[in-house]
Amino acid sequence: MEEEFAQGGFLSPEEHMQEYLELFLLLQQGEEAFAAFARRCGRLEEREQKTDIFLPALYLRECFQLNRLEYWTVMFAFCLELEEGLGLNYRKKYGSRSPGLSYVLQLLSPVFPADFAFVARFCGGKGALRDILELLPERAGGEQESLLLRPLRLYPAAFFFLLTGELPEQSWYQLFPGEEEEEPEELLPLHEREYKRLCAYLEEEGPLRLLLRGREGCGCRTLLRRACLELCESVVFVKTEGLPGIQESAFLQAVQSLRLMVRLFGVIVVLELGEGLSAALSEEDAKIRELFSRLGNSRLCLLVRTGEQAGRFAGYADVTLALQEELTGAEKRLALDARLGQEQRRPWQETCLDNCALNMGELKKRLNRILLLAKAEGLSAADPQVWETSMRAGQEPSALGRLIQERYQAEDLILPEECRRQLDTVIRLAKVWRGEKGLQLMFHGSSGTGKTMAASVLAGQLQLPLFKVDLAQVFDKYIGETEKHVDEIFRMARRNHYLLFFDEADALFAKRTAVRDSHDRYANVSAAYLLQRMEEYDGILILATNLRDHFDDAFVRRIRFVIKFRSPDRKVRERLWRKALERELPVDRSVDYGALADAAELSPARICAAARVAGLLAVCGGNGAVTGDHIREALELEAGKDETVVRGF
Repeated sequence: MEEEFAQGGFLSPEEHMQEYLELFLLLQQGEEAFAAFARRCGRLEEREQKTDIFLPALYLRECFQLNRLEYWTVMFAFCLELEEGLGLNYRKKYGSRSPGLSYVLQLLSPVFPADFAFVARFCGGKGALRDILELLPERAGGEQESLLLRPLRLYPAAFFFLLTGELPEQSWYQLFPGEEEEEPEELLPLHEREYKRLCAYLEEEGPLRLLLRGREGCGCRTLLRRACLELCESVVFVKTEGLPGIQESAFLQAVQSLRLMVRLFGVIVVLELGEGLSAALSEEDAKIRELFSRLGNSRLCLLVRTGEQAGRFAGYADVTLALQEELTGAEKRLALDARLGQEQRRPWQETCLDNCALNMGELKKRLNRILLLAKAEGLSAADPQVWETSMRAGQEPSALGRLIQERYQAEDLILPEECRRQLDTVIRLAKVWRGEKGLQLMFHGSSGTGKTMAASVLAGQLQLPLFKVDLAQVFDKYIGETEKHVDEIFRMARRNHYLLFFDEADALFAKRTAVRDSHDRYANVSAAYLLQRMEEYDGILILATNLRDHFDDAFVRRIRFVIKFRSPDRKVRERLWRKALERELPVDRSVDYGALADAAELSPARICAAARVAGLLAVCGGNGAVTGDHIREALELEAGKDETVVRGF
């Protein structure tokens, strides 16, 4: 009965490993045990053939195509870590050292003879064992030692797989198997053209070097997962930021874990760079170069987030795919239908999102805020007030600037006709801008001519948060700090999809100074670095200045559109006075707006300031209407700021 049971298949991986452990203990008894060892080996192999359950050791042997000697060497290394007593005879004979490959070859040679070709292949780094065994040097002081004498040990990932049939979880990677039963709900069918091309690339046999570009949240990971599910392929996403430094031994272990995944599961390896790596690309370059070299003939995808990264790593790729940064109207509708459902869907929601330049990640965040706010307030997600509140929420604070909350409509902005036409054109272009790079604008003109207000109108039309950069906080006297602040601004702008507004930008891009000392050199370097980040920014930014002539011409040539905000003529001043005075209080019929426009050549901001003072004087007088006397008093106060001449009012 015992002999009959012995000829059946293994009932568990633990039983399978126990059999190997007993065989190795038997083999160490010497020549008298060789015959018994050979018989038990034959029975073991028969049982393995009859086993129906998954045995990690056999799966590893098949994937790596190990011959008998290689396989038994791996099993000895595994059993050696499981049972410390297995190396007892070796330690008694040779001291405290752990067994090496030479000892295993000597031990197995009576039953599995080793030839010189096997040893040469292993020592030359071409054998399959080099991906499984971690042969650590034991001698101190950097003294070199033969590979055959180094302590025998499995790479941690290989040991864990033989023990559990799975790979250990690590913070730097995320593995998605290709045999999921159904497609997850969040994998919406977006970027269909790129999806078809990606599937075609992945279906080809042999190595693949693909560069995929797209901002965080635009759907790169989703696209890769969809394609891999369609093709029943496993995919592993590797965050390069989370990998150990290239000089650390843990980096080699990480590489071997990836090689193991490729051999065991045929995974597609996706190396994912973060958006904030601009200042550390040289270190990432070394990691990427080493990974591409060591992963050999596997299928590799390099996922980059910025234009700078794409340019830096383009040489690694055979083919390139770039995803559209923003969702189309149809894709927004698809996401709304999937996230809200019929009971909370309204046609006006699509209109609300029409002018929003959003990718899928950003849209999901906004919809999540809407749903959470609706639940907290006991309202429906179809309530317009919930949408208005949540669309403005969730912006992160920063010491480097502030969000401008004041929003103006186009009709609030009174400009000379030429300036109005140019601004309207820029607004239309900004709504459909799909350039490889972002959109850079310059607003220049005297103080108070409407530059900040125009920036607010543009942000409102595009439904983007307007972030005004505080230049005093950006520039720092300590070398390197300014660059850090600039990086932080643009990373934050990408995360939140800000429209960036640099007021008094002539302080940034004044004509470059002659280098008289290290401070001048540093100022020029800081300005050049800021210009570089501006060109790489894929959003919209505005430079506002009162001193256009102070700008370096080389900087101006790189700006996409330049709009001059001229001082208002008489006709425009008349409209400004009428709108500003009649905003809150009635105005006495005797007020002559034409004469008021002729009285002083004030900017729009100063006209609004004088009108507010006139309204306050009317309230103080208690008659409830603004009179010519109130306006005259207010005008004299405003003109006194710079001794502006007031004529005949």
